[in-house]
Amino acid sequence: MTTVLERSGLERRIVAQPEPVEAAPAPALPAWPVLALLWGFPIWWATGLTVIMGGLLSVVMVSYLILGRSMRIVPGMPALVGFLVWVVPTGIMIDTGARLVGFGYRFTILVVAVTAFVYAVNSGVRLSRTRVVDALTFVWFFTILGGLAGMLIPEVRITTPIGMLLPSNITGNEYVQDLFFPPMAEIQQPWGAPEPFIRPSAPFPYANSWGVAIVLLTPVAIACFMLHRRLLLRVAIVGGLGVMLLPAMATGNRAMFAALAVVVVYLVARLALRNRAAPVLTLGAVGVLGLAGAMAGGLFQSFANRQSYGSSTEYRLSLYVETIQRTMDSPLLGWGAPRPSADLAVSVGTQGYIWTLMFSYGFVGLGLFLLFAIGTFLRTLRAADDVDVVLHGTLLAALTVIVVYGLDIMQMVTFMLVAAVLLRRRYGLEPR
Repeated sequence: MTTVLERSGLERRIVAQPEPVEAAPAPALPAWPVLALLWGFPIWWATGLTVIMGGLLSVVMVSYLILGRSMRIVPGMPALVGFLVWVVPTGIMIDTGARLVGFGYRFTILVVAVTAFVYAVNSGVRLSRTRVVDALTFVWFFTILGGLAGMLIPEVRITTPIGMLLPSNITGNEYVQDLFFPPMAEIQQPWGAPEPFIRPSAPFPYANSWGVAIVLLTPVAIACFMLHRRLLLRVAIVGGLGVMLLPAMATGNRAMFAALAVVVVYLVARLALRNRAAPVLTLGAVGVLGLAGAMAGGLFQSFANRQSYGSSTEYRLSLYVETIQRTMDSPLLGWGAPRPSADLAVSVGTQGYIWTLMFSYGFVGLGLFLLFAIGTFLRTLRAADDVDVVLHGTLLAALTVIVVYGLDIMQMVTFMLVAAVLLRRRYGLEPR
């Protein structure tokens, strides 16, 4: 309490006044909704609950955000939220029940990823950079194990409890089959190939999805190596970098290797400019050992054999041209979902996330997403330390692979969480 002297004529009074009360800072949001999605990923995948659990946890995160009564808005967030809002009216372009299911599935993934981003930005110290990196590194380890399992038992499919509950008219769809009865690997035999090629995909429906996860998560694993001094963890990460080459070569994903090469060159250049010799030498040594092991094991020959069959480059270019042409017929709202190609055996609006965005949500949807993604990459160029530099490689990896590969739920969540961590450190929302 403070006292104030008042004079009224000859009378003097002492009037008590309350102290000014400052607004209490917003409480830190609990970390468990995000960490449950990541650390529980093996369980969600095996039960078919990945997207469903993501949706439920998104409801929890939104509830915490509302109860917290405080929202931190960082640059790029309006474009991302605007993109999510824009997707809603594009649903009026859906013309079949099957496409409506696909639209709902993809929209749920976007809701989960965007909610995780907003929540991570506002989570405070409880969801620290270290906790995010550790959880994503766990997903990286599980992805490598899934790839190895795909090489050992390629013909196995997981029968998930959710898949068993679905009616037969839904599970008869090939896409639904791959989601709720996920294969351990894609088994493909291009025309003229003497034997099938085994392309590991677990814990994702497709080999390309596995490759995207490796590209996005590998910089995170390297950041985890730099954050911790525990010998066992460091040995496990170095071992994982070497072991992942086995399923990586088996997938035959050229764009995956190209993106990894771009990221490694970028990180080496950035760290060299910071006069950080140790991380540069470590990255170089791991790369040399990995290449030597791949050559000794004959993996390059196997990779080359697969590339000698088929003409996927020309195939993709033709599809991309058709995607642009058909999007011009509905440039604002797009078509809501991919649709069959007029000339090829795949759907227009696939074979690359930017093409999915363009065809499904029009040029406005594509523009809003790229405004967020490219803007975030540029805003977080200035890094506080070496770990931030390495994490920045994940953003570059995402911008590289979305030209030719799609983004599933864990890939989207990885991109969004790394972006959130870098943005909040950039704008002083997390102690450096």
